[in-house]
Amino acid sequence: MTRTTTFANGIRIMLSLATICAAGCAPLAGAPAVSDASHRTGDAYEVRIVLSSEHQIIDNFGASDCWSMQKIGAWSDASKNRVADLLFSPTEGIGLSCWRFNLGGGLDYEHMGGPDSWRTVETFEVAEGEYDWTRQAEERWFLGAAKARGVEQFIAFTNSPPARMTRNGHTFCSDDEGSTNLKDGYEGQFARYLADILAFFNENPDESQRIAFNWVSPINEPQWPWIGGGQEGCRASNEDIKAIVAALHKELRHRGLDTNILVPESGILYGMWAEHRGLADRYGEIYGDYFDDFCSDPAVNDKLGGVLCCHSYRCDIVPEKLVPERLEFRKKFEEHPGWRYWQSEYCVMQGPENQGGHGRDLSMKTALDVARVIHCDLTICDASAWQWWTAVSPCDYKDGLIYTDYQKPGDPESILPAKLLWAFGNYSRFIRPGARRVELTGADDVLGLLGSAYRSASRDEIAIVLVNMAERDATVSLRIGGLPRGARVESLTPYVTSETDDLKAHAPVAPDADYIVARRSVVTLVGPIQTTP
Repeated sequence: MTRTTTFANGIRIMLSLATICAAGCAPLAGAPAVSDASHRTGDAYEVRIVLSSEHQIIDNFGASDCWSMQKIGAWSDASKNRVADLLFSPTEGIGLSCWRFNLGGGLDYEHMGGPDSWRTVETFEVAEGEYDWTRQAEERWFLGAAKARGVEQFIAFTNSPPARMTRNGHTFCSDDEGSTNLKDGYEGQFARYLADILAFFNENPDESQRIAFNWVSPINEPQWPWIGGGQEGCRASNEDIKAIVAALHKELRHRGLDTNILVPESGILYGMWAEHRGLADRYGEIYGDYFDDFCSDPAVNDKLGGVLCCHSYRCDIVPEKLVPERLEFRKKFEEHPGWRYWQSEYCVMQGPENQGGHGRDLSMKTALDVARVIHCDLTICDASAWQWWTAVSPCDYKDGLIYTDYQKPGDPESILPAKLLWAFGNYSRFIRPGARRVELTGADDVLGLLGSAYRSASRDEIAIVLVNMAERDATVSLRIGGLPRGARVESLTPYVTSETDDLKAHAPVAPDADYIVARRSVVTLVGPIQTTP
């Protein structure tokens, strides 16, 4: 059964992925099965889970400290700990398993909005090879708070090299410095700068601040021009990225640092399989087509830890982009077996109705829109990691898990958790590193019920995430199969995020009983897999 709805732009869209695929997106070998009418009667869904049919391993769910923690980290201990608990605690919050730490390129108040700007950040570097390790103390507090609450995966990332290493002397670009803002021949200096910071944290005598960064990301959204000074940013052609990766890989190995390099941080999904002709025409070098250019180049492909990453911006419009662009991505991804894909940054910039990201929203509207994006990235793109943009936002924009009205010292230290925080937690708290996605069919309705299922790394727990986009309840009949002989799931505990619940635990239910997923809610059903001796 399919239904249609009409948006303000007059486009009528079908609910099921089957209809979308029939409109011109061929099913892919190994892609999640698409439901048909036999799985559904009215608003009842027959959802089948096959634990023996396995897909990708999940590496982490994360968010970044950029740029808010330089301000929030100066708050009172009580307020800081409350924020840290919401983000990192697996019992009081959403239990993020990865934290992205921004290495600033240096304060540039004059060009980035004045002394209260949140978009320009200190750099540890004082001069070449010299550092002030008292800097970024506020951001470092949250590094320690994440570690203390059990976070084990950390990424150090840059938006720009330090200003002294750039061609125009700023941490943003201008139009006339060529394919990148990094000075000619400075790849080695940039690599040493990054390695010096990683080594400092790795060897810090303060155990609470001793962080072994698993990944370092030297380039961010390299195919955007980054002209104008609104924030830090540095474009880089494919060859520029490869030169940086080669220098950084050499330096990391020389220093004995067990840190992987994370690239390309493509700013948009189609950049993974298509070139950006505008920049190529302007600067005379290739930008984009990262799958083919990076996975197939022996000079760089063995230096990337088997992971390529991208951002899910501007591919969330329903139906034009949400599913079709991910199917195209999946088709190209399957041409490069052995690689993992991370969705490493997202907030709402367009949204399903193409209305943009302006306007802070703490309601279930944005929570559900984002939960749907997460679902599609995990089930269509086979993403092994999913990371949000900025954990705390002071802006009137759909870019925060938590919001604050704080702007400057003396303002109230307001903490405003969005429903999005808890909906993200329906994934991050229960799908832990090493879990594996397993087959789920019967819930692939982009305007109705969406479902995905996961088996823990220890193989003794199942987590089923159900997203009900619709304005009415959905009845789900679960059928769990593929269990080894003697194994069973006796009960499932629902954790519900809705207009009234914030990741609230409800009474356990039998796995073979009908379960009602409330309208406009996200539910995670969690249960042990028990084996008879």
